[in-house]
Amino acid sequence: MLPVLALAACAAAAAEAPASTPTVAPTSTATAAPQSEESGPVWPEDRCQDEQLAAKLVERPDLSAAGREGFEIVLTNVSEQACSYYGGPPGVLLLGADGTILTSLNDSPVESAPPGALAPGESGKVEGQLGEIAGHDCPTKTTATTVRVLVTSDGAGPGIDAPADFQVCTDGWSDLSAGPFIRIS
Repeated sequence: MLPVLALAACAAAAAEAPASTPTVAPTSTATAAPQSEESGPVWPEDRCQDEQLAAKLVERPDLSAAGREGFEIVLTNVSEQACSYYGGPPGVLLLGADGTILTSLNDSPVESAPPGALAPGESGKVEGQLGEIAGHDCPTKTTATTVRVLVTSDGAGPGIDAPADFQVCTDGWSDLSAGPFIRIS
């Protein structure tokens, strides 16, 4: 009978409390269940689109090889939504000052990287090389002033432009290659 009286006394004390005293709801300390390693990562359903990303061209002399100029294209998610990507290379075009396509990626098979996701503010990169024209007898040379990256899966997006300064041959000889798209950790 003693426990019942103790509960009744608590209830009476609570009833006598002033009305202006706020009540505090109990807080939950439950934590999310850890994700099983067997289930693998969860990627956003939406694939990255050109409009979600910004591009920056970075010179990479360390990627240069005999007759090939090395570079890196950094793509950053500038949207407010995470997006997913496959690890293959995106489309890459070099454009002249008038918007003319001067060269695009060659058709060499490229090993893919694992797929991944970019949260807002996160970046990934594509490393590439352009055949130098110094050793080639170009009939005419011109400057590629823009690199355009095509990420939207069907290629119908507007592309992501970044300033460039590459010397290319106008006879189609300039060889452009790129590796897979990988997240920068």
